[in-house]
Amino acid sequence: MAEQRETYKGREVVLRTGAEASTARATAGISEAEAGADGSELYIDGERIFTVRDAGGAYIASGFAFDPQPSPADLAKKIIDYREAGD
Repeated sequence: MAEQRETYKGREVVLRTGAEASTARATAGISEAEAGADGSELYIDGERIFTVRDAGGAYIASGFAFDPQPSPADLAKKIIDYREAGD
């Protein structure tokens, strides 16, 4: 997989995986140790969201305290909903 783009509630969500994510990390100077879950990268409106996978394989985001989500896209939507509720 390479790069997936989606718009949710007017926000741009980008998920990079595989070679696309590796290239983007190298360009940005991000080490493999700093890579997100499974080497994937999640961005919301250009802001990188650091993700990890829990023991059950669900995705969680650093700095956010809500239920793990089954996919990075679902996690991004949860973050956007959370931020929108705070506005």
